[in-house]
Amino acid sequence: MNDPAIVELTYPNAQLSAGERRHQVLTAVKSPNIVVLGGFLGEDACHELIELARPRMKRSSVVHHADGVRIDETRTSSGCHFRRGEVALVADIEQRIAEITGIPLENGEGLQVLHYLPGQHYVPHWDYFPPESPSSADIVRPEKGGQRVATFIAYLNTVPLGGETEFPRAGVKVAAVQGNACFFSYLSADGALDHLTLHSGNAVIEGEKWIAVKWLREGRYPQ
Repeated sequence: MNDPAIVELTYPNAQLSAGERRHQVLTAVKSPNIVVLGGFLGEDACHELIELARPRMKRSSVVHHADGVRIDETRTSSGCHFRRGEVALVADIEQRIAEITGIPLENGEGLQVLHYLPGQHYVPHWDYFPPESPSSADIVRPEKGGQRVATFIAYLNTVPLGGETEFPRAGVKVAAVQGNACFFSYLSADGALDHLTLHSGNAVIEGEKWIAVKWLREGRYPQ
């Protein structure tokens, strides 16, 4: 892959590989570019990551187009960040994401773990920073990694009801199933941002939801 910002996953025989591990492609959508993988993480790894994150959780914030980072009712989960490679499990997950996507390890932001209780949600939003937003110019400077180009979500538990990752403009819903992962990219070959990647974290109706999220940038993201 010549340009790490342009992500085109290929999967002969409906599989993607990370080292010696092969992951089944459960769903693939061309536009927007969405790939759902089965069995990305094992049950033990999911539980270990949850327990590592649990004592560090704080109310999630959002980057608002006018006000910068703030806490509001559009995103009601709690979350925490790990530095790249902070612990062995995180380093292993990050390495496998890099191998699957072809995006260099250093282009990834720190892994974020998010926790949703019943009724908690994240309203439809884009993960990239809108070019028209006054707050975006500083965030996407080249020395800060540039624009986000893709998102990788790993589901750490199975949600009995609700909690889907939904792409309302594409008519796609991804259920939260333990160990599965959802990858989507949003920068096309001509540099345009794909508005079809608008997505939500639907409200949890029954149970709770734990996910790990990795946002990937055009260039090297500083620690």
